[in-house]
Amino acid sequence: MKKVIAIFSLLSVVAVPAFGASELSKINAQIKQTEQQNKKLEERVKTSERDVAKTKKDLVRVADRVSSLEEQRSAMAKKIEDLDRQRDKISAEMDKNRERIADAAAGVLFVASHPSFDSVDMQSYVLTSAVLSGAANRFEDEIEKANQQIAELERIRNARAVEKEKLDRTAKKYGKEKNQLDKLLKTRSAQNEKLKNEHSALQKKLRELSARAKSISELSAGVGSSEMSSDARFSRRKLNLPVRGRVVVRFGEKTALGLVSDGWRVRTRGDALVMAPADGVVKFADSFRGFGRVVIMSHKNGYNTVMTNLGDIAVMLEQEVLAGEPIGRMNPDKPEMYLEVRRGNKAVDPARLFKEE
Repeated sequence: MKKVIAIFSLLSVVAVPAFGASELSKINAQIKQTEQQNKKLEERVKTSERDVAKTKKDLVRVADRVSSLEEQRSAMAKKIEDLDRQRDKISAEMDKNRERIADAAAGVLFVASHPSFDSVDMQSYVLTSAVLSGAANRFEDEIEKANQQIAELERIRNARAVEKEKLDRTAKKYGKEKNQLDKLLKTRSAQNEKLKNEHSALQKKLRELSARAKSISELSAGVGSSEMSSDARFSRRKLNLPVRGRVVVRFGEKTALGLVSDGWRVRTRGDALVMAPADGVVKFADSFRGFGRVVIMSHKNGYNTVMTNLGDIAVMLEQEVLAGEPIGRMNPDKPEMYLEVRRGNKAVDPARLFKEE
């Protein structure tokens, strides 16, 4: 071993002058430069990953605020519409009441201008008094009713002014939050550019699957799901619905067509923001006949969620999405989501997993 080392040392001493020390220093410099470039690349990758993670978290927070504000503003606008209807109804009743008051007043004036108190006929005297008394009472009743209507109209006007002020107050805040959401969605879209290029072939494959599938259940089964485990729980806590609304058809109930529902139908607002119900991966994001635009997400323990009737989709295939991250908006012309949850090849009652609004 010592002889080998000695020979190597001797060759090194002989080789350096022959090969040139400058060439060796150049190689060392190139190695060092490559190492620095790799280090910078690794740092850029880490920074990019951190930026993507931050964008996702920011989207979850802002989407929740935007969705909440949209729901509040929708409720205020509905209340204003209801108050307007009440106001119009009261105004119409007041117009009719004016006519009744005029008739009652005319009756009082007529009796008063044709007194029969000097009549020798007692029956005629009593009758005249009764008519005069009745006309006066009717006149008083109509005046009292008119006063009540005026008070109610004033209450409605005040309530409407309060709701309008609330709506106006939230407009600036909503505009600011909506702008921030739009900016974040654009940022996420730019960050997903690489993903878009990588999955064009997969998109073609899924479109073929969509053409072959006869039902939404077949489509969900065809896109696959996460690996099954012995733990059947989807989450330790109840999940939020992917869209704010009211459940109108439940799992196991019959639909309008007489079929047993494998999921929930959720009545919502047109253009309502749709958010991921849980962390997962987008497995399908495209149109499917009879269901509008559809997003299917794969979650842990073999669960898939199917969300239908979206108007716009804001995610791409194989995109990893956090719970609460925006994935699109509802179709304004069909504001009813069909929400189906599947584990493996079986439909699961969403009541086991989701909180109702």
